[in-house]
Amino acid sequence: MRFVIVGLLLFTSAFGAFAQSNILRFTDYSMVQPIINPSCMGLEDGIGGLLLYRSRFEKSDYWPSTGVFNINAGMPHKNLGGGINLVFDKYGPYSKLNAYVAGSYKLKVNEGKYLFFGLQAGVNYVSNEGNYKKADDEIIFSDNYSQPNFGVGLHFQTDKFFVGASVPEFRYNTIDEEGNKINDLMSDMLKMFFYGGYRFSVGQNTELLPYSYLTYSGEEGTTLDLGIKLLYKKSLEFGLQYRTEEAFAAMVKVRLANELWLGYSFEGNNSDIDNSFNSVQEIGLTFRFGKKGKKSSVSEEKYDENINSIRYF
Repeated sequence: MRFVIVGLLLFTSAFGAFAQSNILRFTDYSMVQPIINPSCMGLEDGIGGLLLYRSRFEKSDYWPSTGVFNINAGMPHKNLGGGINLVFDKYGPYSKLNAYVAGSYKLKVNEGKYLFFGLQAGVNYVSNEGNYKKADDEIIFSDNYSQPNFGVGLHFQTDKFFVGASVPEFRYNTIDEEGNKINDLMSDMLKMFFYGGYRFSVGQNTELLPYSYLTYSGEEGTTLDLGIKLLYKKSLEFGLQYRTEEAFAAMVKVRLANELWLGYSFEGNNSDIDNSFNSVQEIGLTFRFGKKGKKSSVSEEKYDENINSIRYF
């Protein structure tokens, strides 16, 4: 399976030199996996979720800002998972809200190896505030509309590595500069994600996680995120990331209590386009409760105690 990881990294690297992309993206993809891949809903048992906000440091009416809410739950005894995604994206005069209900099914491939299938369906809502300036002429219009949408995904995971692929949205909708409603199925704006990572120990309390995320869109090109994270005592994470010909990033994630994590990412612009807007920040809070531990039950503890007793023999 290590060759699978290496193959994925080589595959994504082959696309890394394509044109830059302006599609919805994130810095720390590990926090938003249920957002980009419905098969990641309920990877673990219990109830978990995410609150995330992403924006530019520089104030502008045209650069995007994004807010994310996710809640998901896993039912390991039934091999099912599910949840809800809400993504609010504001870019220029436009606002877009994506609302999805997603479900996943877990298939045991081998001991400790699982393949997850995911499907999501929901609604995209896009609106214009009524003020769009094109060149020296101001075109004023105000409109909004919604459409149904759906997506699929696959995710394979073991204790050491993971790989996945997804198409979170099969439809694309927006309102162009003239106020025309654009609604396409399987258009050039179709977004696809491919990713993989491998975790290995470098000490008693330290692990390293190199990973790769590929984002592809026919019209806007392909970008490749290459990164590495250091995990210390399962309570602290540091990460560095590079996006081909576009950006670099640093991230930190701290465990506040039990399964409550606070993450922060800083992304700097490394592209040849306008460098006056050159930094992005992303802050997120992930949580999970109701997760079952690996401790034995009372009856199992008594059974083990009897076996260890000389009277048992």
